[in-house]
Amino acid sequence: MIKTSTSFSKRRLSLIQKASCLCAIGSALLAFAHLPLHAADLTPAPVPAATPAPSPTPTQWEACGWGGGGCFWAVAFHPTKAGVIYMGGDVNGAYKTEDFGRQWRMINNGLQGNSIYTMAVDPKSPETVYAATTQGLAKSSDGGENWRAIPQTGPKQLRITGERGKSIHSIAVDPSNSSIVYAGTPTGNIYKSTDGAETWKLVYQPLAASEDAVKLQFGKVNNGAVGGMWINNPVPVAIKSEDCAGIGFTFKSEGAPLQQFHFVMKTADGGTYRSRDLAESFKTTDWQDVVLKKEDFTLDADVAAKKSGLPASPDFSTVKQASFLAIGLTENAMTVVHLKRILLAVTRTPDGKTGTVEAPILFTGRDFGKGKKVDGSHGNARVEEPGASIVYTVAVSSKTPGTVLGCTSNNGLILSDNAGETWTKLPTPARATSVTISPQDDNILYAAFSTDGLMKSTDKGKTWVACTPPGAEKHRIVDVAVSAADSNEVYCIATLDYKGKLFASQDGGQTWMENSRLKANFRENPTLPDVHETGGMVGLHRAQNLAISPLNSKHLYIAADWRTAFSEDGGKTLEERDRGADISCVSDIEFHKGRAYAAVMDEGLLMSENDGKSWKQLWPRAYDQNVSGHGWQVAVIEAGGVDRILSTFTPWNKKVKNNVMVLSEDGGKTYKVIEAGLPNYTPKANTMWGQGYMRALAADPRNPKILYAGIDGDPEPGKSGGGIFKSEDGGYTWKQLPNQPGSRRMFYGLAVDPTDSKRLYWGAVGPGGGLYRSEDAGNSWKLICKQEAAVFNVVVAQDGSVYCPGKNLWRSTDHGNTWKKISDFTVGKTVVGLAVHPGDSNTIWASSIVWGEGTEGGIYKTTDGGERWQDITGDIPRRNPLILRFNPATSELWAAGVGIYKTKQ
Repeated sequence: MIKTSTSFSKRRLSLIQKASCLCAIGSALLAFAHLPLHAADLTPAPVPAATPAPSPTPTQWEACGWGGGGCFWAVAFHPTKAGVIYMGGDVNGAYKTEDFGRQWRMINNGLQGNSIYTMAVDPKSPETVYAATTQGLAKSSDGGENWRAIPQTGPKQLRITGERGKSIHSIAVDPSNSSIVYAGTPTGNIYKSTDGAETWKLVYQPLAASEDAVKLQFGKVNNGAVGGMWINNPVPVAIKSEDCAGIGFTFKSEGAPLQQFHFVMKTADGGTYRSRDLAESFKTTDWQDVVLKKEDFTLDADVAAKKSGLPASPDFSTVKQASFLAIGLTENAMTVVHLKRILLAVTRTPDGKTGTVEAPILFTGRDFGKGKKVDGSHGNARVEEPGASIVYTVAVSSKTPGTVLGCTSNNGLILSDNAGETWTKLPTPARATSVTISPQDDNILYAAFSTDGLMKSTDKGKTWVACTPPGAEKHRIVDVAVSAADSNEVYCIATLDYKGKLFASQDGGQTWMENSRLKANFRENPTLPDVHETGGMVGLHRAQNLAISPLNSKHLYIAADWRTAFSEDGGKTLEERDRGADISCVSDIEFHKGRAYAAVMDEGLLMSENDGKSWKQLWPRAYDQNVSGHGWQVAVIEAGGVDRILSTFTPWNKKVKNNVMVLSEDGGKTYKVIEAGLPNYTPKANTMWGQGYMRALAADPRNPKILYAGIDGDPEPGKSGGGIFKSEDGGYTWKQLPNQPGSRRMFYGLAVDPTDSKRLYWGAVGPGGGLYRSEDAGNSWKLICKQEAAVFNVVVAQDGSVYCPGKNLWRSTDHGNTWKKISDFTVGKTVVGLAVHPGDSNTIWASSIVWGEGTEGGIYKTTDGGERWQDITGDIPRRNPLILRFNPATSELWAAGVGIYKTKQ
């Protein structure tokens, strides 16, 4: 069972990391900023006529989701109030509990970013809390109830930010002086403030890089042997095919125990070409240019066998991806390559000159970890930015305030004895992730060094001894903490792949107790209820952050993936405590006969029978490679007195399934995974998030056997792409419509007109975007709303009125022949969430959002068809809901996206 739950977490994290450029969702949901649209593709929004009036009494929203099921990264105890703990997650901001984690609530008011990777509490002024977000540093003076962005700390300024995998305890307040704050950064700098974080002085920066180059490490990375990395679009688009003579790069090696080294290119037509062996070039450590011509490449035989007609030699102008492939590294070997630039040898540049063109070096990631072996190679390389370094943790002594320690990725542990004026590199391994200073004796230090283990010093860092817990040798030790009452009472957390462990010692690291099991709370976090063993025990997933209560050293809290953990006995037992810590990325809500259904990215399909007070998982109940992944939309259709439930899914495991339909004929007790007629591959061309997802689902209200589903993605050579698919047998088999709208790049925009089953609507995004209509059940399509080039949703009311959202909201009462702009609140934002009262098409709710990490969105209501709007955003913790649904049975409006909230209307 441990393996099953770990696999689930692993798949979830891999997708969320991709979605971090998509969502913060971090990660995964709200990243329109990364969609390849051009300004010319979008219709400029006119200046609004008026600002919507706020509610006379601010609207109050109630959280009605569940806890857990996501990635929590930061945790900190209140220093004087027992039971008060703060926590940060990667998509829904900050949380607070006042009862030792039994009940959490969101505290995001004023927070400028919703992804938090470090939190710190001022020991001397304990209501002062700091949160390091991806958008900069935030400060609260009232225990997290209200936040203020600290100037000049954003990603384009000092970059005093919290970032995934780069921030552990990066903010530290001097215990003797609240005005003094230290901040470590993902760029390797340490800043100091003497005015409570208002202004900053640079007090440490990493050694200057020897050259302006990118550092590629092939070999041992986080205890995994690796070798390979990707560069997207290395060739400038303006270069013509006939002008390309060759491609190459400038690099130097630090010496390499390699059998082979190749430069591999993928071209737009699907070809893969491998260069001649370049291993000989690695015998010298001097800078060198390598230029490769067409005759230096061979077409990959496996690719050629699968696709005929590919040219034997590459066309350099069509290269879409390049990679370096190291072959022959042993498990313990390592080499480093410094890559300065990629060169394209040309006979003529775009401006008519001859010579070479220096192409941009654009990497798809920074630390890929362990990858799949290919021809004796080992996956992906660790990629560092020019001069890259990281400060994961900063710690300040409570005994001697001028003593400051920093944990760096390149220079190990660094020490300042004079409050940051000068620094000394301590004799430690190069990658230091966490350090803790004993409050009893600041000569005693414990420090974590990732895969190099745990170490202890009793002379303030002059000398060190290893004290790695048995059983943690192959793990990545992430964080370490020492008791305020006893220097010998120390704890650390470690991970291996996606499994987590807690280690506890009562004798200064001589002996250790290990615990990797926690008692799950399936009522408050209902996901994966079938993964538990006897007594509801599950494996601790990847542990991210550890905190000890200053008031009781037996009280521990671990921020982790999927299920957080609390211990009140020094780690002997762990229990899940994340009730109310909603971190789910919800993509659809559906109401039916007193039940609420929620389709959720990563977590599947859940149902509530008591208006959101509690939830239960319908599927998957344990990791299922056929369906575990992203749930998108849900339809519930009553047939013969039994609920038929259908939901669109994109499993993580693309080797087993692509986009599928999940169908239950018995109200969710059992389910089938349907793929008949759906694409047996994942579309990639012209998609929203780099691949085609089956986000859309619409049922014919007059014939429950007829359903439509939407997948984004254009056709590719030999592949029919995504678009609209139709089922006439209740979802068991599907056929791609022979004629498709002018663009297949879509989000949620698919609807059937309840007044005419043959009338369909499709919203598209980007070139060819807008709202399309079919009058013949999808046989032909017409672009009917050109006012918006990015239509993420479409709603058709019971009376046939159509609502088309974009930069503005448009309404048509004649099926899209004419349109009227009815919004006055959308400048700089995008309308996505829509709901129309089923008995009154003049009562409309709309969410106007900012994509990515923006917090400026809002929710609005009109009761007169859009003549006047009221701002009902109120106190909702997350202002960017993608989903709005009105439940007429309870007169409640539900808002969902990251988290679920409801309010009476």
